[in-house]
Parts: sequence; structure tokens; C-alpha cells
Amino acid sequence: MSETRVHDTSIQKMEKPLQLVCNEDGKLQLNPEALKVLQSFEDPMVVVAVVGAARTGKSYLMNCLAGDKKGFSVDSTTQAHTKGIWMWCRSLPQRPNEVLLLLDTEGLGDPDKGDIDNDNSIYLLAILLSSILIYNGQRNIDQQSLQDLHFVTELSKRIQMKSQPDDSDNWDFVRFFPEFVWVIRDLTLDLNADGKNASPNEYLEHILKLKDGEISEQDKKYNELRRCIRDNFPSRCCFAFPPPTHWKKLKQLQELEDKDLEEDFTKERQKLINYLHTHKKVKRVLGGQLVTGRRFVELAKVYIGMMADGGLPCVEGSVAKLTEVENQAAVDEALKFYDDGMKEITESGCTTMSKLIENHDVKRIEAFNIFNKRSMNNNSGEYIIQLEEKINSIYKSHMVKIKEKFEKECETHLKKVMSSIKKKVTSGHYQKPGGIQELKEDLDKAIKEYEERTKNEMEGWAVLEGEKPRLNHAQNLDSKLTAEQMLASALEQELERVKQEMEKMEQRRKAYEECRNKEIMEQIRKRLEDGKTCSVEELKEAMEHMRSEKEKYAVEGRMEDAQRAQQGYEYLKKKYEGATEWSVVKFMRENAENLNTLLTVLGSMAALVLSIAKK
Repeated sequence: MSETRVHDTSIQKMEKPLQLVCNEDGKLQLNPEALKVLQSFEDPMVVVAVVGAARTGKSYLMNCLAGDKKGFSVDSTTQAHTKGIWMWCRSLPQRPNEVLLLLDTEGLGDPDKGDIDNDNSIYLLAILLSSILIYNGQRNIDQQSLQDLHFVTELSKRIQMKSQPDDSDNWDFVRFFPEFVWVIRDLTLDLNADGKNASPNEYLEHILKLKDGEISEQDKKYNELRRCIRDNFPSRCCFAFPPPTHWKKLKQLQELEDKDLEEDFTKERQKLINYLHTHKKVKRVLGGQLVTGRRFVELAKVYIGMMADGGLPCVEGSVAKLTEVENQAAVDEALKFYDDGMKEITESGCTTMSKLIENHDVKRIEAFNIFNKRSMNNNSGEYIIQLEEKINSIYKSHMVKIKEKFEKECETHLKKVMSSIKKKVTSGHYQKPGGIQELKEDLDKAIKEYEERTKNEMEGWAVLEGEKPRLNHAQNLDSKLTAEQMLASALEQELERVKQEMEKMEQRRKAYEECRNKEIMEQIRKRLEDGKTCSVEELKEAMEHMRSEKEKYAVEGRMEDAQRAQQGYEYLKKKYEGATEWSVVKFMRENAENLNTLLTVLGSMAALVLSIAKK
């Protein structure tokens, strides 16, 4: 519940959009203020980006999705208003544990800018960062509107799947590309497909059919674009908006109430809002891991950095960098929690060794829960090992301090309870009839008082052992035992008793450590299984898409394209089978060295407690 309140508060603070990407002289830069806001969102994000030609009402559309008329800046002049990429975080009432992130992009083909490469960079970022991509086009889908989507055909040339690319990489695009939503604005004609009235989705599928022949260069470009849309985007749909009102009122569109708008326009608008608010397309990176606000920030930094250096954005490289940053941050966050918790109890002034051990056990488990919540799947397990080693180091440091503190306290307690007895021994007080019995009673009382003051402290035993008296033999009494020998014998018996208790404690500690080791290994197993599940589901969806496209190509009589789609399906199927055959046992074998290191660290925790106690 507390997480939801923080989430809601963060959204309430973002009352207006912020510029996320600044576009100055063709150079793209991230706005630190926007990044700071994004980092406050820990929930998964549905990222909706809108692209399209300049001055086609993209910002107004995004305001509709945000439920606020005066969010993104809207201008009725012929001059393009949005520059770079603007963002706005909104709540999703039907999905309280997710965040809606709206991205409004700079318009395509702005004559004042005249930079096609810069346009392509803006839209490339929109595709890489979004989970749903809206193309905002005017009127019907014609050749001109398709030409405005030319940047889609540049994707394979502008995105690199791996640092060492090969010809099969393009089939992986469908695994992480966003869903494609075509919004037709100001539609004045009935939608028609093959002479029949068609729904917006049917009309889009009709438009995306390939042309026969491909004789002219224009036909080849026509079909290339359609193939790119059909092959790369995992799903697609269309919404058709009639004009919202009379053209004379369009300048005041932002101020108009729903009652002043055309009913068909508001109905279609609501359909789009419902689709985006309920559709389960949360942003994920390649491999299926969910993207939160923090992860979105890191992705944006990596992609902008790659583009600024003149290189191609590398998808696998960005995921590797994101994983590294997130997992290291997860280690640091978990470690800070553990360290703060240990400091709190050690600095309280009333710590005992048993309380320290108990606190360590509790804080350590909570620290690993924090790590698991934030970390991303990492097959090497190196970050779990790093966290355990650092917790081990902090624990050892606190134990040494507590040991030194209580050794001094135990020595003080023992000196105090034994002082009067030693004085009586020295003075010969017990060298009298009945003196031995009196000595026994005094010793019992002194040891009980000492035990009460040092109970549950392993240092109590160590200090008691160090105080075994080695006094000179004195005059024999009628029992043939000197007072000094009686004192030594009583202490020896007490030491034996405490030693037996320590052995029992050691057995319990070993059993606990074995249980805790199993718990850590179970956490590793679960993390790996979760990561495998994400990857398998991602590949399964991609395979289903390619299978569907193959069937559509076949129905259209495009057997060559159907065969090409089948090749993509087989490529993804091979990866899917490899992912489903993966097992924790196989991983254990492949990563035996790292796991042995982890088990060594875990095993050292029990030895640490016992070694400090026995020193």
C-alpha cells in the first residue's frame, strides 16, 4: 500500500509534461529534470509514443489520452510546436501497479528544420523506448501517408542487435519492437477494402497487402515499407477519427467541451483510450525484463550515448549495460539497508552478541529481498556473490567490535563477583572447620551472579576460562583440598558446562547455516527461472506473430514472402527450444565456479561466529 501511495504522489506532482529529449542543432540531449522525475517511478511502465507529420494534432491526441486538455502544448498555427520529445506520466485507473508514460515527439518533415537524419533519430528513439507506437496520420491511408513512414524502412540500417551482427539479427526485432497503432485523423470518406465497407483494422490490413509485380522502383519501396511494418511490429491495429468539429472551430479545439464535438469523434477517442488503458503492453527490454522508471532512464541514457558517439544503438549492448547498472544499484541499495540496520542496533548501547546475530539474520534476509526486487536477471550470479561477501565483511566488523566491548564488560563483571572470594582466600578465611562448604556456597552465588550478567554471551565463557586460578598450594584442610583447589575445581566444572552449551550452539548454528544456504540457492533458482519465463514468453509471442504473417502472405499468394516468414519462424523457434531446454541444473554445471565461491562465502559465516567466540 505504501508503494502505491508514493507512486500516486509522484504522478500528482507531475501536473504538466516535461521535455525529455532536447533537440538543439540536430543534437539530442536528455533533460536532467525529467530523468529525476522518471527515477521516482518503481512500477512497470506502459510507454506510448506518438509520431507523425508536423502540425497533424499529435499533441492534442496525447492530451486526450492523458485526460487533460491543457497538458502538451498545442498550437493552431502552421509552425511546428513540439521540439524533441516531451513526456508526461499519468496513472492507469484499471492498472494501479503500472504507470502510463506518454511521449510526444517532434513532427516529421518540418520545413524549418529540413533534416531527415534528425527526424529518423527522433523516431528511432520513439521505437526503442516505447511499448506502443502511435502513427498519427491525416485523412485516409494513401501513398503519401505511407511515404511519411519511410523511417521504418531505415530501422535495420540504424539499429544493431548485437555488437557482432549477422544476417539473422533482423528476425529479433519483433521480440522487442512496440505494438503499432495507426490513427487516421479527419477521415471524411467511408473505409473500403476490395469494394466493401471495412472496419479500421480490416482497412489497415488491406492497405498493408503487398503489390504484385514490384516492377517499378516505387513499387519496391511500397512493398519494402509494408514488409517492415508487418515483420517487425508484433501487433498492429487502427483507429479512424472523423473531424472533431467544424473546421472554423478547430482553432479553439483545445477549449471545446465534449458536447461541442462530433459524437463519432468522441466515441472513437474513447475506444483508443480504453485500448491503451487496458491493453497489457508494458515496456520490456530484449529478454522480457520489465522496464520501470529507473530502467527507462538508463535505457534512454545508453541509446542517446550510442547515437551521440556516431554509432548504431546496440540492443543487446543496451540490455547488458542496463543489467549491470541495475544490479550494481540493487547491491548498493540492499547493502545500505543492511549496514544501516546493523549500525542502528550496535550503536543503541544495549547490544548483545545474541541480539547482533539475530539482527543480522533478519536484516540479511530483508536485504536479499530488496536486491531481488530491484535486480535484473543475471546468469553469472556475480552480484549475489558480491552482496553476500560485503554483508559478510560488515557482519565480521560488527562482531569484532561487539566482542571487544563485551570481553571488557565480562572481565569487569567477573572481577567484581570474585573479588570478595579472592580476598577471603588470601586472608585464610576459609581455613577453618566448615570453610570448604562456605567456599562452595560463595562460589555458587558468585558464578550465578556472573552468569546472570553475561547470559547468552559467548565472551562470558572465554573470560571465565581465562580466570582459572593458578594459586600456590596452601595448608591442607581436613578434606585434603585447599581453598585454591576448590575454587579451581568449581570454575572447571562451570567451564565444562558452558563448553557443552557452546557445542550445542555450534550444532544449531551449522544446521541454521545449511538451511540458510539452501534458502540463498533457492533465491538464485527462482531468479533464473523468472528470467527464463520472461524470455520464453517473449519468444513465444514473436513466433506466433511470424506464423500468423506467414499464413497471411500465403493467402495473398505471396509464397516467396511466406517462405521468408517461415525462415523467421524457424529462427525464433530454435531460440525458443533452446530457452525451454535450459534448466537450473545445466546452469549450475556451467557456473560451478561462481556457485562454489558463493557457497564458500555462505559457509564462512558459521565459522566466523565460532572462531570469534573461541579466541
